[in-house]
Amino acid sequence: MTLAKIAAAVGTSVSTVSKAFSGSREISDTMRERIFRKAREMGCFEKYYKRPASRPLIALIFPEAESEYYARHIAMLEREIASRGAETIVALSHFDKERTLELFSYLVYRVKVDGVIVSASGGLIKNPDEVPLIFFTSTRRGVPGNSDNVYVDVEQGIDELVALIKEYGYKKIGYIGERLTSSRLRLLKKAMRQQGLPIYSKCIVQVDRRFAAGGAQGFDELVRRGAVPEVIVTGYDYIAYGAMKQAKSHGYRIPDDVCFASFDDLSTADYMDVPLTSVRTHTESVTKTLVDLLFKRIENRYYRERQEIVVGTSVILRESLCRAEDRAVKNTNTITDKEDHHE
Repeated sequence: MTLAKIAAAVGTSVSTVSKAFSGSREISDTMRERIFRKAREMGCFEKYYKRPASRPLIALIFPEAESEYYARHIAMLEREIASRGAETIVALSHFDKERTLELFSYLVYRVKVDGVIVSASGGLIKNPDEVPLIFFTSTRRGVPGNSDNVYVDVEQGIDELVALIKEYGYKKIGYIGERLTSSRLRLLKKAMRQQGLPIYSKCIVQVDRRFAAGGAQGFDELVRRGAVPEVIVTGYDYIAYGAMKQAKSHGYRIPDDVCFASFDDLSTADYMDVPLTSVRTHTESVTKTLVDLLFKRIENRYYRERQEIVVGTSVILRESLCRAEDRAVKNTNTITDKEDHHE
């Protein structure tokens, strides 16, 4: 049942029906009662009626809150939403597309939230009642027609990173990631081909563990294969942390023997023993854009223009990635020092 069917049954417009359910003073009491009576007869009154609330309620559907990347976005969104006089409810999908769909339906039709921000591809979500809905994604695919999409351009960051690695004089790039970062591996390979760099399959490891444990597992596998490359790119910073620690345990020096680069630029990246080069998502810009778009739709339910806003990324260069020529000079000096000591 949709608002259009109620409007047709009453003999009025969809706009009038929507305003009646939203409590607009533009609708007379007589017309409001006609609409409510017809909705009750059609068995859909509870679906649309919202009891008066002092503050709007916004739902955030995110894959997880365990990692700093998602936790940081959730915290900043909550603060920005609170600054607009609204409350926030957070639901976690655990990277399950079907659960994302179930959560959306529950929050919209049972909890009756005023708007939803979803951090995921929107292919499964149907939104026939045009509830204010904004997607936060790293893909341009699968967003319902009347929903906005804030797209984080990870590809741009990867292109910039690969170009920098090539400029620094490296050709042999490896990768450690898990299944949830497969899209980043695909984009990394694409960028390497565009830069004319070879792809060494032995230097690519996809692990079955997450976070730092996955990074350690991946580096052990590269050592087992005898395929430790010049530069290792990881699916995200936590994986890099584990891989860098494991590299040191195997006697590798960073960046003198192997360089590292990653994604997300967590707050700890600058405070590692060897600070980590990482691709940064501009969280503050993403947060403000998401909330601005959502409240534009909440305040004007007849707003029909769909927007896709691209937020760029930046490579934050730190000590884990150095020029090949600087590394060669340093390694030569180290060998000379050892020879002098031996004599």
